[in-house]
Amino acid sequence: MKKINVLIIVIIVALLAAVLGYNVAKNNVAKKYEEDKLYLQELNRGDLEKLVLVDGPIYVIGHKSPDSDTVCSAIAYADLLNKLGIEAKAVISDKVNNESAYILKEAGIEMPEILYDASGLNIMMVDHSEYAQAIDGMKDANVVGVIDHHGVGTIEVGHQVLYNAKPIGATATIIWMNYLNYGVEMDKNIAHMLLGAVLSDTDNLSSSTTCENDKKAVEALSKLSGVSDIETLYNNLHEQKISYEGFSEEEIIFSDYKEYEIEGFRYGIGQANALNEEKAEELVEKLAPFMIKAMESKDINLMYMSVRADNVKCDYIIPADAYSESILKNAFPNYDEFNGTAYIYKSGLGRKSKLVPGLNAYLTSYPQE
Repeated sequence: MKKINVLIIVIIVALLAAVLGYNVAKNNVAKKYEEDKLYLQELNRGDLEKLVLVDGPIYVIGHKSPDSDTVCSAIAYADLLNKLGIEAKAVISDKVNNESAYILKEAGIEMPEILYDASGLNIMMVDHSEYAQAIDGMKDANVVGVIDHHGVGTIEVGHQVLYNAKPIGATATIIWMNYLNYGVEMDKNIAHMLLGAVLSDTDNLSSSTTCENDKKAVEALSKLSGVSDIETLYNNLHEQKISYEGFSEEEIIFSDYKEYEIEGFRYGIGQANALNEEKAEELVEKLAPFMIKAMESKDINLMYMSVRADNVKCDYIIPADAYSESILKNAFPNYDEFNGTAYIYKSGLGRKSKLVPGLNAYLTSYPQE
């Protein structure tokens, strides 16, 4: 009996020792993880140590004809820099659309000031890297960095520069990742704003450029902001996005407009959304008569307006003139229909994913005189 009791005691002691050893090992692993995380955050912050600055703050700005991703990314990144002790100011390039105004209002964030000329200023470019899409004076600015999710643009910088580009759905996702990588706590209102930007630029995580990082961003930003009903938020955003109340025809054309340059060739593409095919056709007929005037107001060779019927992801492409039309037909001959005004691509012809790459490929292969 005594031998049995001793054996039981030995077993209990061994079990306690094993549990204690497991907990010690577990705590050591957790401690090592936290040490590694802090070390990586310190290394990531080192990206900002050698920024080449002139006097004054860093102005964080997105592209012309600002959309929600470009506006919200600029505001959030300026907030991040300020939290890291680097003086920064978020600015915008022009009047924002109804969706962006709605996001900022719901998040409780003030509208940034408009910056018209970047000459001589420290500039952090977000959501673009093209001179054609930048505000005036960018060639004379002190560009200190680019944060983007598009292709490599035309920006030329003679000194070391922060360049953070990723093939994902939204620049706002990259900004969220920067908060994590730098170990900076994000405010609730910033999270709310970035959540709206990611949902907007990825069409509620349904666009062809959406990746796992965007999905993780939405999940995390939803928790940080306290916004649990993602569908309702996106529906509200979409309602604002397709509302052009208070906008003239020309303002609609330029409300989401970008310019590109390839082989010395400059072209512009405006983008608008409609609820369905019927509304898209109405918008096409409304905007088409103003395309020539809009094109003449810009120093470009080609111009297009893309109107998307959101319920079926069908794109109506309006060429501004006969030359723009001939290039479109050569670059994208497999259109489904021509209604006399617009070329209809029922499987979609997204500006970022298909239209721009296709035009660039055609203009490069068949340079125009």
